[in-house]
Parts: sequence; structure tokens; C-alpha cells
Amino acid sequence: MKSEATMPPRILMFAPSCYPPGNPEAFVNANLVQAMLSERWQVDVVTLAGAGQWYPGDAAGWPGVGERCVAVAEWEKSAATLLAAAARTLLRSGHLVGGGRWALPAADEARRLSATTEYDCIISRALPSMAHLAGLLSARRTGLAWIANWNDPAPAEKFPPPYAGGRGKDASLSFWKERFYNAVGREADWHTFPSERLRSYITDYLPKGSYRKSSVIPHIAPDETARPAEKGRGGFTLLHAGSLLPPRSPEPFLKGVRLFRDQNGGMEELSVVFVVDRPEDVRRAAKAQGVEDLVRIERSRPYSEMPPLLATAEVLVIVEAPVQEGIFLPSKFVDYVRTGRPILALSPEVGTIADVMGEHGGGIAVDGGSAEEVAAALQTLYRRYLDGELDRLFGSRRLLGRYAEETVLEQYREIIGRIAKKGK
Repeated sequence: MKSEATMPPRILMFAPSCYPPGNPEAFVNANLVQAMLSERWQVDVVTLAGAGQWYPGDAAGWPGVGERCVAVAEWEKSAATLLAAAARTLLRSGHLVGGGRWALPAADEARRLSATTEYDCIISRALPSMAHLAGLLSARRTGLAWIANWNDPAPAEKFPPPYAGGRGKDASLSFWKERFYNAVGREADWHTFPSERLRSYITDYLPKGSYRKSSVIPHIAPDETARPAEKGRGGFTLLHAGSLLPPRSPEPFLKGVRLFRDQNGGMEELSVVFVVDRPEDVRRAAKAQGVEDLVRIERSRPYSEMPPLLATAEVLVIVEAPVQEGIFLPSKFVDYVRTGRPILALSPEVGTIADVMGEHGGGIAVDGGSAEEVAAALQTLYRRYLDGELDRLFGSRRLLGRYAEETVLEQYREIIGRIAKKGK
């Protein structure tokens, strides 16, 4: 019989966006849950019924995940339910914050699950931050250790400008919001973040000592797709996949493409592919830059269909928002690494992607506001493409170990082993 130390962990997870995956947060969470299940961890996930679907729904890529998810619906939105949710949230948690229309029934569902399973810990994965309200309620009720994961700043006011509503980490909050996030910072036994810069950014506004009880655990790259990429289909193809919701814009990239083409006298073999949620923005930017003949916009596809498409490009492109410091680890970065293709990142000069690629390679990170830097990077990548050295010198497969299932799960196992004795 296995000792408790070697038993697979038993996790109760709050992940409003998870299954069926249809947005980046859900992709990240479903990949993590599937990796845990593949290692025979016991994971029960409380999700939000009808969570946002940015992209075509996709159940096929995550065998077994759906069976471990319990979808909990929000209370219907009305004046009466908003008032009832606020009152019950205040009564049960001591906090007057939004999110109770889901967090309260989600915590009730977690209580029912806990009656039949002896979990080792709770994990709440935000955004949206109502996951942390459910985590707080359940941790108090059950006495279980609690890991709060932050993939983005919360609340919205803490996003860096120029994100809509973002006023930076020093943004003042209302009394009740400040009180709630201070409680999450204090009461969670551990905090996890996908990048060191996000960890520093968020723990700067959480209570003192939060940094010391926190770790960086990146997004996971599923092992089943970690195989040699298919050979490209010919020509020098640049491909961007994913959202270009403002403040991200395709225009700086396309300015660089135009300059690169002009420097090389036309380039019939050059093509630029976008798989995006805002095709009209791309069309306008391509026309404004005079490169509409190069640009092809493809339909959005289910997540499980993306790796073969990504592998057809010679270079995969990331366009980040023009923030002062790149605190994020975009989920598409890890998706790109899974293909092994070189990455061109239009990214803040000071930031997570610049850190990773500057130290480990995998492509080129450039100042996203400089068409000249974009063109120069494309020139470098194109020369290596012509001499057959592109993948050897700039391929991103060298980064895969940082995001592999084994790497990520071992980090979780170590944290859970450290904190799971709480209440036992």
C-alpha cells in the first residue's frame, strides 16, 4: 500500500473557465487538468456553466477532463438576485464583493464533493477572480490548504495601462475590494503565477509576505503534442494565431512586414497568415500598410486543430500590448513552443518573453513599436531560412522543457506536499 507521501494528490479545483475549452484561460486550465489526470491525480473541477467561448468549442482534445468537471450556473441576473448574492456573500465571507452569484453555489457544490472525497488541497484559478471567492469560502469551511493561482492581475483596475480600465498595480480600490484581495492574499496558503514578473507585480499589492509564500509555475505544454513539427508547406510564411483584442494591434507588425518586403524587392514567397478573432481589424491594417496582397485570414478553429496549422509556418508571431513592462506569459507562447517553430515576438523590451528568449533562444523578441526592429528581425530569420539553418538556430523546441508536464506537475507536487497537512 502506498504511503500518503507517494499517493497521487487529490485536488478540488475552482476554474470557472475550463471545459469545454473555448477561450485561452480554459485552454490553460484544461491542459493542466488533463496532465494531472494522466498521472492519476484525482481532480474534481467546479466550472462555470456557459463560460465564454471566444473560439469554436472543442471537447475532443481533452479526453477524460469533462468527466471530472461539474458545471455550476450563476444565479439568474436580476435586481433581486444581485441583492441576495451580495447579502449572502457578506454573511458567509464577511466581504461585499461581486461574483457571489457563481461563487456561492460553487462553494456549495464543493462542500458536497468534500463530503465523499478527502482532498489534499483546493486550487482556485483566476481569472475570473470569483474563483478566489469560492476558494476562500471553501478553504474556511473545510480547513483544506488553498493555492490561489493568478494568470492575470485582479481586479481589472490593477491591469497595466493601456488595458481598458487598467491603472497599474498602485491603482486605488474601493474599501470592500481592497479588503477582499487582502484577505485572499493572507488566507491562501500559497500563490502561483505563470511568470516571475507577474509574481512580483501582483505580490507588490497583496499583503506583505505574499511573495514568500508564492511560486512561478508556467502554463503547461501537453506531452502528447510535444513531437517534431511537420515540415512547412514552402515559402516564407509568418503566422499569428489568437486574439488581437485592443490594446494589441496588428499594425506595428504589418508596418515591419512592409519595410522588410520593400528591402527585398517584392518577395513572392512571402506570406502572412492570421487566425484571429478580429479579422476586420487585420484587413484594415493590411490595407493601410499596402500589404493586403500578402495577408491571408483563416477561420478560427478548435484548439485541438491548431498544432498542425501552426507547424506549417516558418515563423510564428506574437503581438503583445504596448505595456511598460511585459508581466504576462501569453498562453499562445507555450502553444507555439509545442510546435518547435521559431517565434518572432513583438513584445515590451522589458518583459517576460524578452527574458525567456534572451536567455534561452527560441526566436527573436523585438520592440513592438519599432517597424525597423521588426524588419531587421525578419531579415535575420529570412537569411537563416534561405541557408536551411532557421530551425537549428532559432527553433523554439529548446524551450519545451520549461513547460513540460513533468516540470509543471513536479512543482505542484512539491507545493502540495508542503502545505497539505493543514487541518489534519
